Amino acid sequence: MPPTVTELRKKARERAALLRKSEKGLLDKANALQRRLHAYVVNYFLPSLEVNPDNTIKNTNVNLKKANKATGLKRFIKKVVNVAMFDYYDQQFKKLTNKTVDYFEPFKPTEAAQKRILNRGETLTEGFLNDLFDNNQIANDIQDTIKKAIVSNRNQTQLKKVLTEQIKGKENKFGLLENYHYRNGTDELQAYTRELDQNFSTEAGLNYAIYAGGEIQTTRKFCSDRVGQVFNRETILKWNTTPQDWSGRKENNDILTDLGGYNCRHNLDWISYELAKRINPNIEKSKYDN
Repeated sequence: MPPTVTELRKKARERAALLRKSEKGLLDKANALQRRLHAYVVNYFLPSLEVNPDNTIKNTNVNLKKANKATGLKRFIKKVVNVAMFDYYDQQFKKLTNKTVDYFEPFKPTEAAQKRILNRGETLTEGFLNDLFDNNQIANDIQDTIKKAIVSNRNQTQLKKVLTEQIKGKENKFGLLENYHYRNGTDELQAYTRELDQNFSTEAGLNYAIYAGGEIQTTRKFCSDRVGQVFNRETILKWNTTPQDWSGRKENNDILTDLGGYNCRHNLDWISYELAKRINPNIEKSKYDN
């Protein structure tokens, strides 16, 4: 039997709940790892720097060379921090993939089509993870702080305090890893599911979608004007250019993967024409329908 709107909305809500859990887990993982990173920096890296009798850090070539190379720090980030974060992302992408496959299963995509879509999704995640981890931004930020302290003969205790706040954060302020993965990771988890949705919906000939998700105090007008309504594909695609701008819109915003823009947590729940008519009997038949 074909799925009902109620059944599909239940599956969509389950995946949305998993996304929120994945995002929270991402920040929890980053928080735990930045505490370990902080311990490495203050217990191993800082003591390796030469200091004056008054506990100020010597402005010497030896200290600057250590700060510039930071071999141990970069190795710790690569072998400990990045490996753990990579594993977390990989696990979450797999869980989200399974939930997405479950949503579209009633529309019976062919085995070949599903394999093609999931292979494409795997390529996307590999590219994202390579971009996320193939850089030294975390190490560079710490190195810059230390080098500034060296050239200004800063007190070692003061530097430790500055590094503690930079790496671990403080109340109402993310630490270094939390901030990096919040800015670069949370939207990607959401965009990945939307990319799978787009490919599965096209393959299954589903050209209608419910603009799904709740509303909170910071919900954009663009989203609040659409939440809970059903639209055909051409209407959705028009949002790439009309309206031309709104608060939070990403540069070159792709409506199918970015939707309302930065930090948007809404989804397009793709459904058939028959189901769309039950929600809105007056919806126009999509030109993309065969």
